[in-house]
Amino acid sequence: MEKKRCLRGFAGRLFLCAVIITSSVALGNQSDSQSEQPIMYELKIEGENIERLILQSGGEKQTFEEPGESIMLEPGTYQVSELHLKSGFTHFLPQGPTRLEPIQVGPGDPAIFKAGGPLEQRIKVQRKGQLLTMDYELIGAAGEKYRFESVHRPTFTIYKGDKEIDSGKFGFG
Repeated sequence: MEKKRCLRGFAGRLFLCAVIITSSVALGNQSDSQSEQPIMYELKIEGENIERLILQSGGEKQTFEEPGESIMLEPGTYQVSELHLKSGFTHFLPQGPTRLEPIQVGPGDPAIFKAGGPLEQRIKVQRKGQLLTMDYELIGAAGEKYRFESVHRPTFTIYKGDKEIDSGKFGFG
């Protein structure tokens, strides 16, 4: 009888060890799968009528269709590659001094991205002798410039009193 108790005791301990090992392996695998998911942080969007936002971080581009008031991103620094508005206007990255600042996303308060509407139309007129030069700019909420993606350019008409003197279309540049 003494031998049976020892075997039962040994078998019981062996079974208990097997349960503990199996449980710890299963829990370890579960925590590994949870740690594989990246931590995401909020980017608040302050601007109107954004149809598509393309952000670049490192060599990767991420596209957000109608992003709304916020999006979730992995921590890092993002540059706006393209910004398309619902009205057909587009802001592209290489637009000199009006390009949007890089966005830093990480722990703490949510990062804020300001762009898009409301839009402001600006016309610059310069006189050179008999020639008037007019430049048209469309400026977004953060001072970024936009251009039309369609072939329809804004038009203008010049009046002297009630009489039309001239009209034409603005070129973007």
